[in-house]
Amino acid sequence: MTRLQWPRLLSDYRCPRPGNEPRPSRDDPFRSAFEADYDRIVYSAAFRRLARKTQVYPTASHEHIHNRLTHSIEVASVGRSFGKRMADLLCRRGELPENRTPEDVCQILQAACLAHDIGNPPFGHGGEYAIRQWVRDHAEQVFGTHGETFEDGLRRDWLIFEGNAQGFRLAARADNPQAGYMRLTYATLGAMVKYPWDSCDTRALKQQKFNVFSSERKLFEQTWSHMDLGTGARACRHPLSFLSEAADDICYRILDLEDAVDMNVLDETQVRPVLLQILGSDASHLPLSVLRGQAIQTLVNATWEIFEDQYEAIMHGQRTDDLKTSLADSLADALEQVAVHYTTIFAHRLKVSTEIGAYQALGRIVGTLSGATRQLSERGGYDHTDFLAKRCMMLAWGERYVRQHQHRPYAWWLHQVMDYFAGLTDNHAMQLSQQIAGT
Repeated sequence: MTRLQWPRLLSDYRCPRPGNEPRPSRDDPFRSAFEADYDRIVYSAAFRRLARKTQVYPTASHEHIHNRLTHSIEVASVGRSFGKRMADLLCRRGELPENRTPEDVCQILQAACLAHDIGNPPFGHGGEYAIRQWVRDHAEQVFGTHGETFEDGLRRDWLIFEGNAQGFRLAARADNPQAGYMRLTYATLGAMVKYPWDSCDTRALKQQKFNVFSSERKLFEQTWSHMDLGTGARACRHPLSFLSEAADDICYRILDLEDAVDMNVLDETQVRPVLLQILGSDASHLPLSVLRGQAIQTLVNATWEIFEDQYEAIMHGQRTDDLKTSLADSLADALEQVAVHYTTIFAHRLKVSTEIGAYQALGRIVGTLSGATRQLSERGGYDHTDFLAKRCMMLAWGERYVRQHQHRPYAWWLHQVMDYFAGLTDNHAMQLSQQIAGT
Protein backbone atom coordinates (compact mmCIF):
# COMPACT_ATOMS: atom_id res chain seq x y z
CA MET A 1 0.00 0.00 0.00
CA THR A 2 1.23 3.52 -0.77
CA ARG A 3 1.97 5.78 2.16
CA LEU A 4 -1.02 7.53 3.71
CA GLN A 5 -1.16 11.30 3.26
CA TRP A 6 -2.12 13.72 6.02
CA PRO A 7 -3.89 16.24 3.74
CA ARG A 8 -6.38 13.45 2.99
CA LEU A 9 -6.42 12.01 6.53
CA LEU A 10 -7.28 15.37 8.12
CA SER A 11 -10.26 15.95 5.84
CA ASP A 12 -13.04 18.27 7.01
CA TYR A 13 -15.54 16.76 4.55
CA ARG A 14 -18.77 15.41 5.99
CA CYS A 15 -20.99 12.55 4.87
CA PRO A 16 -23.54 13.94 2.40
CA ARG A 17 -27.24 14.24 2.89
CA PRO A 18 -29.27 11.91 0.66
CA GLY A 19 -28.96 12.92 -2.99
CA ASN A 20 -25.99 15.23 -2.43
CA GLU A 21 -22.27 14.94 -3.00
CA PRO A 22 -19.74 15.11 -0.15
CA ARG A 23 -18.45 18.61 0.48
CA PRO A 24 -16.06 20.32 2.89
CA SER A 25 -17.33 22.04 5.99
CA ARG A 26 -18.35 25.69 5.78
CA ASP A 27 -15.65 28.21 6.62
CA ASP A 28 -15.97 29.89 10.00
CA PRO A 29 -13.19 32.26 11.15
CA PHE A 30 -13.93 31.59 14.82
CA ARG A 31 -14.60 27.86 14.90
CA SER A 32 -12.92 25.05 12.97
CA ALA A 33 -14.83 22.10 11.56
CA PHE A 34 -13.24 19.91 14.22
CA GLU A 35 -14.32 22.23 17.03
CA ALA A 36 -17.79 21.96 15.53
CA ASP A 37 -17.48 18.16 15.79
CA TYR A 38 -16.73 18.48 19.49
CA ASP A 39 -19.68 20.83 19.98
CA ARG A 40 -22.06 18.55 18.07
CA ILE A 41 -21.11 15.69 20.36
CA VAL A 42 -21.34 17.68 23.61
CA TYR A 43 -24.77 19.08 22.79
CA SER A 44 -26.21 15.79 21.53
CA ALA A 45 -28.84 13.86 23.44
CA ALA A 46 -26.86 10.67 22.87
CA PHE A 47 -23.90 12.15 24.76
CA ARG A 48 -26.04 13.32 27.68
CA ARG A 49 -27.58 9.87 28.01
CA LEU A 50 -24.14 8.40 28.70
CA ALA A 51 -24.50 9.79 32.24
CA ARG A 52 -27.04 7.04 32.93
CA LYS A 53 -25.30 4.20 31.12
CA THR A 54 -23.16 1.58 32.82
CA GLN A 55 -19.39 1.79 32.48
CA VAL A 56 -18.62 -1.36 34.51
CA TYR A 57 -20.64 -1.17 37.73
CA PRO A 58 -24.42 -0.99 37.19
CA THR A 59 -26.60 1.01 39.58
CA ALA A 60 -23.56 2.01 41.66
CA SER A 61 -24.38 3.34 45.11
CA HIS A 62 -21.59 5.96 44.96
CA GLU A 63 -22.18 8.99 42.75
CA HIS A 64 -18.46 9.28 41.92
CA ILE A 65 -18.26 5.80 40.35
CA HIS A 66 -17.64 6.13 36.63
CA ASN A 67 -20.47 6.03 34.13
CA ARG A 68 -20.07 6.21 30.35
CA LEU A 69 -20.17 10.01 30.39
CA THR A 70 -17.40 10.59 32.93
CA HIS A 71 -15.37 7.82 31.31
CA SER A 72 -15.70 9.48 27.89
CA ILE A 73 -14.64 12.87 29.26
CA GLU A 74 -11.53 11.32 30.82
CA VAL A 75 -10.69 9.45 27.61
CA ALA A 76 -11.02 12.74 25.71
CA SER A 77 -8.55 14.31 28.15
CA VAL A 78 -5.96 11.61 27.41
CA GLY A 79 -6.79 11.92 23.71
CA ARG A 80 -5.97 15.62 23.86
CA SER A 81 -2.57 14.78 25.35
CA PHE A 82 -1.91 12.36 22.50
CA GLY A 83 -3.09 15.03 20.07
CA LYS A 84 -0.46 17.50 21.25
CA ARG A 85 2.25 14.90 20.78
CA MET A 86 0.88 13.97 17.36
CA ALA A 87 0.82 17.61 16.24
CA ASP A 88 4.38 18.08 17.45
CA LEU A 89 5.50 14.98 15.54
CA LEU A 90 3.88 16.19 12.31
CA CYS A 91 5.45 19.64 12.71
CA ARG A 92 8.90 18.17 13.35
CA ARG A 93 8.60 15.95 10.29
CA GLY A 94 7.17 18.73 8.13
CA GLU A 95 4.00 16.67 7.48
CA LEU A 96 1.34 18.94 8.94
CA PRO A 97 -0.76 20.20 5.98
CA GLU A 98 -0.64 23.93 5.32
CA ASN A 99 -4.36 24.29 5.87
CA ARG A 100 -4.27 22.56 9.27
CA THR A 101 -3.02 23.69 12.67
CA PRO A 102 -1.69 21.75 15.68
CA GLU A 103 -4.99 22.60 17.42
CA ASP A 104 -6.88 20.82 14.64
CA VAL A 105 -5.09 17.56 15.40
CA CYS A 106 -5.86 17.88 19.13
CA GLN A 107 -9.51 18.67 18.44
CA ILE A 108 -9.94 15.69 16.09
CA LEU A 109 -8.57 13.27 18.67
CA GLN A 110 -10.47 14.88 21.52
CA ALA A 111 -13.76 14.69 19.59
CA ALA A 112 -13.15 11.08 18.51
CA CYS A 113 -12.42 10.06 22.10
CA LEU A 114 -15.44 11.93 23.41
CA ALA A 115 -17.70 10.04 20.97
CA HIS A 116 -16.08 6.61 21.19
CA ASP A 117 -18.88 5.13 23.36
CA ILE A 118 -21.75 7.13 21.88
CA GLY A 119 -23.39 4.02 20.41
CA ASN A 120 -23.17 1.76 23.45
CA PRO A 121 -26.55 0.31 24.53
CA PRO A 122 -27.85 0.24 28.10
CA PHE A 123 -25.94 -1.91 30.62
CA GLY A 124 -22.59 -1.57 28.83
CA HIS A 125 -21.08 -4.57 27.12
CA GLY A 126 -23.54 -6.72 29.05
CA GLY A 127 -26.28 -5.05 27.01
CA GLU A 128 -24.50 -6.00 23.79
CA TYR A 129 -24.24 -9.64 24.80
CA ALA A 130 -27.82 -9.67 26.07
CA ILE A 131 -29.39 -8.35 22.86
CA ARG A 132 -27.27 -10.66 20.70
CA GLN A 133 -28.43 -13.68 22.67
CA TRP A 134 -32.05 -12.54 22.76
CA VAL A 135 -32.18 -12.08 18.97
CA ARG A 136 -30.60 -15.53 18.46
CA ASP A 137 -33.22 -17.02 20.77
CA HIS A 138 -36.08 -15.13 19.10
CA ALA A 139 -34.92 -14.84 15.49
CA GLU A 140 -38.36 -15.67 14.09
CA GLN A 141 -39.95 -12.94 16.18
CA VAL A 142 -37.54 -10.35 14.72
CA PHE A 143 -37.07 -11.62 11.18
CA GLY A 144 -40.44 -13.34 10.63
CA THR A 145 -41.77 -16.86 10.29
CA HIS A 146 -43.01 -16.85 6.70
CA GLY A 147 -39.74 -16.90 4.81
CA GLU A 148 -39.25 -13.15 4.53
CA THR A 149 -35.96 -12.32 2.88
CA PHE A 150 -33.58 -9.89 4.49
CA GLU A 151 -30.10 -9.24 3.25
CA ASP A 152 -27.52 -11.13 5.27
CA GLY A 153 -26.05 -7.87 6.52
CA LEU A 154 -29.21 -6.84 8.37
CA ARG A 155 -29.38 -10.20 10.14
CA ARG A 156 -25.76 -9.93 11.20
CA ASP A 157 -26.25 -6.34 12.35
CA TRP A 158 -28.63 -7.76 14.95
CA LEU A 159 -27.08 -11.14 15.67
CA ILE A 160 -23.69 -9.60 16.49
CA PHE A 161 -24.90 -6.14 17.54
CA GLU A 162 -21.91 -3.88 18.14
CA GLY A 163 -21.89 -0.58 20.03
CA ASN A 164 -18.96 0.61 17.91
CA ALA A 165 -21.00 0.22 14.73
CA GLN A 166 -23.96 2.00 16.30
CA GLY A 167 -21.56 4.80 17.24
CA PHE A 168 -20.38 5.14 13.64
CA ARG A 169 -24.01 5.21 12.51
CA LEU A 170 -24.83 8.05 14.89
CA ALA A 171 -21.65 9.96 14.10
CA ALA A 172 -21.73 9.64 10.30
CA ARG A 173 -25.31 9.80 9.08
CA ALA A 174 -27.20 12.98 8.24
CA ASP A 175 -30.65 11.84 7.13
CA ASN A 176 -32.57 11.62 10.39
CA PRO A 177 -32.20 14.44 12.94
CA GLN A 178 -34.69 12.80 15.32
CA ALA A 179 -32.33 9.83 15.77
CA GLY A 180 -29.54 12.22 16.78
CA TYR A 181 -27.23 11.66 13.82
CA MET A 182 -24.28 14.06 14.08
CA ARG A 183 -22.57 14.03 10.65
CA LEU A 184 -19.03 14.48 11.96
CA THR A 185 -16.05 15.18 9.70
CA TYR A 186 -14.25 12.38 7.91
CA ALA A 187 -11.14 12.94 10.04
CA THR A 188 -13.03 12.49 13.30
CA LEU A 189 -14.86 9.43 11.95
CA GLY A 190 -11.51 7.96 10.92
CA ALA A 191 -10.07 8.50 14.39
CA MET A 192 -13.09 6.71 15.92
CA VAL A 193 -12.94 3.51 13.86
CA LYS A 194 -10.95 0.62 15.38
CA TYR A 195 -12.39 -2.14 13.21
CA PRO A 196 -12.57 -0.93 9.56
CA TRP A 197 -14.95 -3.61 8.30
CA ASP A 198 -18.70 -4.26 8.28
CA SER A 199 -20.89 -6.95 9.81
CA CYS A 200 -20.58 -9.26 6.78
CA ASP A 201 -16.80 -9.40 6.91
CA THR A 202 -15.35 -12.71 8.14
CA ARG A 203 -13.47 -10.78 10.83
CA ALA A 204 -16.78 -9.65 12.32
CA LEU A 205 -17.85 -13.22 12.94
CA LYS A 206 -14.44 -14.31 14.17
CA GLN A 207 -13.74 -11.39 16.51
CA GLN A 208 -17.35 -10.38 17.27
CA LYS A 209 -16.12 -6.84 16.56
CA PHE A 210 -16.82 -4.47 13.67
CA ASN A 211 -17.43 -0.76 13.17
CA VAL A 212 -19.96 -0.63 10.34
CA PHE A 213 -23.53 -1.91 10.05
CA SER A 214 -24.78 -2.98 6.63
CA SER A 215 -26.88 0.20 6.50
CA GLU A 216 -23.73 2.37 6.62
CA ARG A 217 -21.52 0.31 4.31
CA LYS A 218 -21.72 2.80 1.43
CA LEU A 219 -21.08 5.77 3.71
CA PHE A 220 -18.06 4.02 5.17
CA GLU A 221 -16.63 3.14 1.76
CA GLN A 222 -17.16 6.71 0.58
CA THR A 223 -15.42 8.09 3.67
CA TRP A 224 -12.50 5.66 3.48
CA SER A 225 -12.03 6.18 -0.27
CA HIS A 226 -11.92 9.94 0.21
CA MET A 227 -9.12 9.58 2.78
CA ASP A 228 -7.28 6.99 0.60
CA LEU A 229 -7.60 4.39 3.36
CA GLY A 230 -8.76 1.65 0.99
CA THR A 231 -11.98 -0.34 0.95
CA GLY A 232 -13.08 -3.93 1.45
CA ALA A 233 -10.35 -6.29 2.63
CA ARG A 234 -7.76 -3.58 1.94
CA ALA A 235 -9.32 -0.98 4.23
CA CYS A 236 -6.81 0.08 6.86
CA ARG A 237 -6.98 2.02 10.07
CA HIS A 238 -6.68 5.78 10.29
CA PRO A 239 -3.41 6.53 12.14
CA LEU A 240 -5.21 8.58 14.79
CA SER A 241 -7.46 5.61 15.65
CA PHE A 242 -4.50 3.89 17.32
CA LEU A 243 -4.23 6.82 19.73
CA SER A 244 -7.95 7.14 20.49
CA GLU A 245 -8.03 3.38 21.18
CA ALA A 246 -4.99 3.69 23.45
CA ALA A 247 -6.63 6.54 25.39
CA ASP A 248 -9.68 4.35 26.02
CA ASP A 249 -7.58 1.32 27.01
CA ILE A 250 -5.49 3.32 29.46
CA CYS A 251 -8.44 4.98 31.15
CA TYR A 252 -10.70 1.99 31.63
CA ARG A 253 -7.93 -0.36 32.75
CA ILE A 254 -6.69 1.97 35.47
CA LEU A 255 -9.84 3.79 36.54
CA ASP A 256 -12.00 0.67 36.68
CA LEU A 257 -9.60 -0.69 39.30
CA GLU A 258 -9.99 2.46 41.39
CA ASP A 259 -13.78 2.09 41.13
CA ALA A 260 -13.49 -1.55 42.20
CA VAL A 261 -11.86 -0.43 45.45
CA ASP A 262 -14.58 2.18 46.07
CA MET A 263 -17.23 -0.46 45.42
CA ASN A 264 -15.53 -2.97 47.77
CA VAL A 265 -15.21 -5.41 44.89
CA LEU A 266 -11.40 -5.38 45.25
CA ASP A 267 -9.26 -4.46 48.23
CA GLU A 268 -6.77 -1.62 47.95
CA THR A 269 -3.99 -4.06 48.80
CA GLN A 270 -4.80 -5.91 45.57
CA VAL A 271 -4.70 -2.80 43.38
CA ARG A 272 -1.67 -0.96 44.77
CA PRO A 273 0.91 -3.58 43.62
CA VAL A 274 -0.41 -3.35 40.04
CA LEU A 275 -0.07 0.45 39.96
CA LEU A 276 3.39 0.30 41.54
CA GLN A 277 4.50 -2.26 38.94
CA ILE A 278 3.36 0.10 36.17
CA LEU A 279 5.33 2.94 37.78
CA GLY A 280 8.38 0.77 38.35
CA SER A 281 9.05 2.43 41.68
CA ASP A 282 8.37 1.95 45.38
CA ALA A 283 5.94 4.81 45.98
CA SER A 284 3.68 2.85 48.28
CA HIS A 285 3.29 5.82 50.63
CA LEU A 286 1.32 7.79 48.04
CA PRO A 287 -2.50 7.89 48.01
CA LEU A 288 -4.20 5.61 45.53
CA SER A 289 -5.49 8.57 43.51
CA VAL A 290 -1.93 9.87 43.03
CA LEU A 291 -0.69 6.43 41.98
CA ARG A 292 -3.55 6.24 39.51
CA GLY A 293 -2.61 9.57 37.92
CA GLN A 294 1.05 8.62 37.65
CA ALA A 295 0.18 5.21 36.21
CA ILE A 296 -1.93 6.83 33.48
CA GLN A 297 0.93 9.20 32.61
CA THR A 298 3.40 6.29 32.51
CA LEU A 299 1.19 4.36 30.11
CA VAL A 300 0.66 7.44 27.93
CA ASN A 301 4.42 7.90 27.64
CA ALA A 302 5.06 4.23 26.89
CA THR A 303 2.26 4.02 24.34
CA TRP A 304 3.43 7.14 22.57
CA GLU A 305 6.93 5.70 22.22
CA ILE A 306 5.44 2.65 20.51
CA PHE A 307 3.37 4.82 18.16
CA GLU A 308 6.39 6.92 17.20
CA ASP A 309 8.53 3.82 16.71
CA GLN A 310 5.83 2.20 14.57
CA TYR A 311 4.94 5.41 12.73
CA GLU A 312 6.07 4.37 9.26
CA ALA A 313 4.41 0.95 9.51
CA ILE A 314 1.18 2.68 10.56
CA MET A 315 1.45 5.21 7.73
CA HIS A 316 1.81 2.34 5.24
CA GLY A 317 -1.24 0.52 6.64
CA GLN A 318 0.93 -2.36 7.81
CA ARG A 319 -0.09 -2.38 11.47
CA THR A 320 -3.49 -3.58 12.65
CA ASP A 321 -2.85 -4.54 16.29
CA ASP A 322 -3.47 -2.04 19.06
CA LEU A 323 -0.44 -0.35 20.59
CA LYS A 324 -0.56 -2.09 23.97
CA THR A 325 0.44 -5.38 22.34
CA SER A 326 3.95 -3.90 21.97
CA LEU A 327 4.40 -2.67 25.55
CA ALA A 328 7.56 -3.61 27.45
CA ASP A 329 7.38 -6.86 29.44
CA SER A 330 7.00 -5.17 32.83
CA LEU A 331 4.05 -3.07 31.67
CA ALA A 332 2.51 -5.98 29.79
CA ASP A 333 2.76 -8.11 32.95
CA ALA A 334 1.08 -5.37 34.96
CA LEU A 335 -1.81 -5.16 32.47
CA GLU A 336 -2.10 -8.94 32.64
CA GLN A 337 -2.67 -8.56 36.38
CA VAL A 338 -5.38 -6.02 35.58
CA ALA A 339 -7.01 -8.66 33.38
CA VAL A 340 -6.89 -11.13 36.29
CA HIS A 341 -8.69 -8.62 38.50
CA TYR A 342 -11.31 -8.13 35.81
CA THR A 343 -12.33 -11.74 36.35
CA THR A 344 -13.37 -10.77 39.85
CA ILE A 345 -14.99 -7.52 38.70
CA PHE A 346 -17.13 -9.11 36.01
CA ALA A 347 -18.21 -11.97 38.29
CA HIS A 348 -19.49 -9.57 40.95
CA ARG A 349 -22.98 -10.57 42.00
CA LEU A 350 -24.62 -7.18 41.33
CA LYS A 351 -23.14 -7.01 37.85
CA VAL A 352 -24.17 -10.55 36.94
CA SER A 353 -27.73 -10.09 38.21
CA THR A 354 -28.11 -6.81 36.31
CA GLU A 355 -26.92 -8.41 33.07
CA ILE A 356 -29.47 -11.21 33.48
CA GLY A 357 -32.11 -8.51 33.87
CA ALA A 358 -30.77 -6.78 30.74
CA TYR A 359 -31.64 -9.84 28.66
CA GLN A 360 -35.26 -9.65 29.75
CA ALA A 361 -35.57 -5.86 29.61
CA LEU A 362 -33.92 -5.24 26.23
CA GLY A 363 -35.52 -8.33 24.73
CA ARG A 364 -38.98 -7.20 25.77
CA ILE A 365 -38.41 -3.74 24.25
CA VAL A 366 -36.96 -5.02 20.97
CA GLY A 367 -39.60 -7.73 20.66
CA THR A 368 -42.43 -5.26 21.21
CA LEU A 369 -41.12 -2.59 18.82
CA SER A 370 -40.12 -5.03 16.09
CA GLY A 371 -43.58 -6.57 16.31
CA ALA A 372 -45.27 -3.17 16.09
CA THR A 373 -43.21 -1.97 13.13
CA ARG A 374 -43.65 -5.31 11.34
CA GLN A 375 -47.39 -4.83 11.68
CA LEU A 376 -47.04 -1.27 10.37
CA SER A 377 -45.25 -2.53 7.25
CA GLU A 378 -47.51 -5.51 6.64
CA ARG A 379 -50.79 -3.62 7.05
CA GLY A 380 -49.74 -0.66 4.94
CA GLY A 381 -50.04 2.21 7.37
CA TYR A 382 -50.38 3.52 10.91
CA ASP A 383 -54.19 3.64 10.92
CA HIS A 384 -54.37 -0.09 10.16
CA THR A 385 -52.29 -1.18 13.15
CA ASP A 386 -53.91 -2.33 16.38
CA PHE A 387 -54.17 -0.31 19.58
CA LEU A 388 -51.11 -1.75 21.33
CA ALA A 389 -48.85 -1.35 18.27
CA LYS A 390 -49.93 2.29 17.91
CA ARG A 391 -49.20 3.03 21.56
CA CYS A 392 -45.78 1.38 21.48
CA MET A 393 -44.73 3.27 18.35
CA MET A 394 -46.05 6.53 19.80
CA LEU A 395 -44.03 5.90 22.94
CA ALA A 396 -40.83 5.32 20.97
CA TRP A 397 -41.07 7.85 18.14
CA GLY A 398 -44.26 9.85 18.36
CA GLU A 399 -47.26 9.58 16.04
CA ARG A 400 -46.08 12.28 13.64
CA TYR A 401 -42.76 10.56 12.98
CA VAL A 402 -44.39 7.14 12.49
CA ARG A 403 -46.93 8.56 10.04
CA GLN A 404 -44.18 10.38 8.16
CA HIS A 405 -42.33 7.07 7.62
CA GLN A 406 -45.26 4.62 7.69
CA HIS A 407 -44.58 3.31 4.18
CA ARG A 408 -40.93 2.53 4.82
CA PRO A 409 -39.99 -1.16 4.56
CA TYR A 410 -39.66 -3.27 7.69
CA ALA A 411 -35.88 -3.53 7.15
CA TRP A 412 -35.64 0.26 7.54
CA TRP A 413 -37.72 0.17 10.69
CA LEU A 414 -35.52 -2.53 12.22
CA HIS A 415 -32.64 -0.06 12.26
CA GLN A 416 -34.94 2.55 13.82
CA VAL A 417 -35.66 0.02 16.55
CA MET A 418 -31.90 -0.38 16.96
CA ASP A 419 -31.44 3.39 17.24
CA TYR A 420 -34.13 3.55 19.87
CA PHE A 421 -33.07 0.73 22.16
CA ALA A 422 -29.36 1.60 21.91
CA GLY A 423 -30.18 5.17 22.94
CA LEU A 424 -31.97 4.16 26.14
CA THR A 425 -30.33 4.73 29.50
CA ASP A 426 -30.10 1.89 32.00
CA ASN A 427 -32.93 3.14 34.20
CA HIS A 428 -35.15 4.11 31.26
CA ALA A 429 -34.73 0.65 29.75
CA MET A 430 -35.77 -1.02 33.00
CA GLN A 431 -38.70 1.36 33.45
CA LEU A 432 -39.90 0.94 29.87
CA SER A 433 -39.64 -2.82 30.09
CA GLN A 434 -41.81 -2.81 33.20
CA GLN A 435 -44.37 -0.54 31.54
CA ILE A 436 -44.58 -2.84 28.50
CA ALA A 437 -45.01 -5.82 30.81
CA GLY A 438 -47.74 -3.99 32.73
CA THR A 439 -45.92 -4.17 36.05
